[in-house]
Amino acid sequence: MSEKKPHTLKASFADISQETTFATEPQTVKLGGLKLFFLAMVFMGQLAGSPAQTPDRIALNYHKQLVRVFEYRDSLEGVHPFVKGLYPIAIAEDGYFYVFDLDSSKTQYRIMAYEEIEMKVPRGTRAAFPLQFYDNKCACVVTGDVFDTPEGYIMIFHEFVHCHQWHTVEPGLRSELPLAVKSQKAGNFMWEIEHPFPYHDKWFVKTYNTFMEAANLNDHDKIAELREELASILNDDDYQYMVWQEWKEGFALYMENKMRKHLKLPENKVGRQQPYSRTVFYAGGSAYIDYLIQKNPDLLTDLEALFYAMY
Repeated sequence: MSEKKPHTLKASFADISQETTFATEPQTVKLGGLKLFFLAMVFMGQLAGSPAQTPDRIALNYHKQLVRVFEYRDSLEGVHPFVKGLYPIAIAEDGYFYVFDLDSSKTQYRIMAYEEIEMKVPRGTRAAFPLQFYDNKCACVVTGDVFDTPEGYIMIFHEFVHCHQWHTVEPGLRSELPLAVKSQKAGNFMWEIEHPFPYHDKWFVKTYNTFMEAANLNDHDKIAELREELASILNDDDYQYMVWQEWKEGFALYMENKMRKHLKLPENKVGRQQPYSRTVFYAGGSAYIDYLIQKNPDLLTDLEALFYAMY
């Protein structure tokens, strides 16, 4: 690959669960852990072509949409303290990531970096992960259609929740979760997506379905009974995986639906229908978190304590 100026470094995707350093020299794209993770997140892609627009033109095209991020942030004030936190937004377009971040005044988004990517990112992509080429900062990764609807803006703030998790307690929790440690050592960087959980086991389906009903009804005794039952019918890896997804994705969905309710938008009911998949833990985690926060409001902002309360 030919040399490029510093602002067009070749991206080297890092493992999402490893600490990485900011790259100051051009790098080649390699199939690292996060690269594989991202390919799965966007359902794989095909090689992208050369950019059709300059970064300045991209910045101009999205100026008004990015201003609206601040407007939505202001309109969501009071929903939750975490809503105040804004993070980088990486827009995938024409074979590049265009990274917008807050300027020094923290009052507007400016284009800060742009990096070539190998795959064509499908329209509708919504994700969050650290960008090695951008000082390992966690970014909301989207395609431009995210700005087309109010629900799209809410999804930006959903991904910001994951950015907040990553930049606060998530790395520490990962380092103490045996399943995450074991997967890391084995080079299994896809464990969060590909863990072979027994979603279709009849005992799990029955128990988890009853658990979600109990959580939605705030049935304390039934919830305690069913959490014990889940711990007994699942092996250690499966139980850890369940709690991790309930905490990570369940909290993001909990926040998303609070924001949707505030703006009078339809509730996101993902994960409630059988056959179950990983998304069942989004729904179950959200319901469980709502129950736990009602019992102990301090858990609303203490994500580490929330994780251990769920565990």
